[in-house]
Amino acid sequence: MRIVSVFDRLYIAAMIPVAAFVIYLNWHAWHNVSGLVNYEHFRDIITAGFNHERLITFPIWGYGWLMLLTTDKLGLMLIQTAVALVTLAYFIRVLEQERLFSVYVIRAFKMGMVFSLPWYAAHALRWPYSFTISLLPVSIVLLYKTFSHRNRVWQPLIVSALLFGMVLNFRSDYWLTPVGIALLLMAFCRTKRSCIMAIAWFGIVYACLVPWAFYTKKACGHYVITSTNSGHVVFIGLGNDPENRWGIAPEDADPVMNNLVNTHFNTTKHSTLDYEADQLLQKTFLSYIRSYPWDYAKKCAIAFKTLVTDGFYPGEFFRTAEGEVAGFKEQRLRALFINIIRNPSTILTSPMDSLRILVSGFSQRMGMILVFISYCMVPFTVWYAVTRRSLFMLLLLATIAYQTMINTFCYQMVCYTSNLYPFYLLHAMYGTVLVYGLVSGLLAKTLRRYVVYNRAHVSH
Repeated sequence: MRIVSVFDRLYIAAMIPVAAFVIYLNWHAWHNVSGLVNYEHFRDIITAGFNHERLITFPIWGYGWLMLLTTDKLGLMLIQTAVALVTLAYFIRVLEQERLFSVYVIRAFKMGMVFSLPWYAAHALRWPYSFTISLLPVSIVLLYKTFSHRNRVWQPLIVSALLFGMVLNFRSDYWLTPVGIALLLMAFCRTKRSCIMAIAWFGIVYACLVPWAFYTKKACGHYVITSTNSGHVVFIGLGNDPENRWGIAPEDADPVMNNLVNTHFNTTKHSTLDYEADQLLQKTFLSYIRSYPWDYAKKCAIAFKTLVTDGFYPGEFFRTAEGEVAGFKEQRLRALFINIIRNPSTILTSPMDSLRILVSGFSQRMGMILVFISYCMVPFTVWYAVTRRSLFMLLLLATIAYQTMINTFCYQMVCYTSNLYPFYLLHAMYGTVLVYGLVSGLLAKTLRRYVVYNRAHVSH
C-alpha cells in the first residue's frame, strides 16, 4: 500500500523520463514537417506588425505566437511537454477533489497515462495538437466545477472559457463545440443563473477569436473565425472511401482537388487553402453529397470504421537520422513487430532498431485497443450519464461525439483522434468498470436465485 501511496503522489515524476525517451525516439519524425513553414511564416507576420507582404489564413495563428518564444526544436518540445504534464496533473487533481470517480478508477487512469505512448508521441512533434490535448481537458473539468456546485462562482468559468478560446486559436476544429456545450449546460441546470453563466462562457470563448477575425478581414477581406482549410479537408475527406466515384485521394496534394481549383481560377498553381478556394471546395463538397448521398453515406461508414479501429497517432519511432530502420521499406511495421515478438533472438543483431520497432508496435496497438474499447463502452456510459445526471460524463461524451462527427463526416485521420487522448482513456476505463459492475451484479443475482431454487427443492 505504501508503494501505491507513493505512486499516487509521484506519478508525474514517473512520466518525465518516459516523455524524454519518446522525444528521443520521435526526434526524426516526418509528420507535420511541411506545416512548420506556415507556423514560421506566421511568426514573421506577427514580428512584422501584421504588415507582411503575404498574409495567410491557414493554419490558425496560435503556434506562430508560441514561436515568438523560441524556434528551437528542443525548446518547443520541452515547452509542450511541460504544459502537458502540468495540465494533466491539474486535471487529475480536480477529478480527485470533486470525487468524480472512485479512487481505483483515478489510480488506474494515472497508471494508464504513465504508459500512454501515443499521448507522449502527440507531444513529441512541433505542432498545435499538443496544446489542444493539454488545454481542452482542463477547460472541460473547470466548466464542470463551475456548474456542479450550488454556489456557482465565476472564476473557474472564466478560466475555462479562456482556455477553450486558446484551444481554438491553436486548432479551430472545435469551433462549433461551444454551441453544443452551452445548450447542454442550459438543459442540464435549468436555472436563470446557470443559463446566464452558460451564455457568458459561450461569449468569452468566441471573444477569444475576435482578434483572429480582424486579422482575416485584413488578410482576405472577410471576417472568419476559423482557418480557411475547411473546404480542403472535407473535399479530400471524400477520399476516405478508396473507391469513391470522384477519384479523390485523402491527401493534401490530391490532383482532383488541385485541378478543380486551378481550372476554376484559371491558373496553374492556386492555393487550395485561401478564402476563395475554401469557399469553392465547400460548395463543391456539398453539391457532391447532395447529388450522391449514398456514396457519401458509404464514405462515412468507412471513415467511422477506420476511426474505431485505427487508434491515435502512434509516433514515428522507426525513423532515424539515416531514414527508416533496417527492413522498414521492404516490410510493414506490423510484420517487423510480429517477427521480433516471435523471434526475440533477432534483437541481438540490431538492438536499437529492434527497440524502435517494438515501441512503435506497442504504441500503435495500444491506441487501437483503447479507441475500440472506448467506443464499445459508449452505450453503458451514456446510460450512466443520463440516469445519474452526471454532468462531467455528459460533457466528456459530448466532446467525444463532436470529435467522432469530425472524423466521420469530414475527414478521418488518427491525428484528429489524438486531440482527445485523455478523454478516450478515462472513458474506456470507467466504462469497463461499469460493465464489470453490471456483469458482477447479474452473476450474483443469478447465483442467489440458483441457491434459493435448490434450497426449495431440497426442502420438498
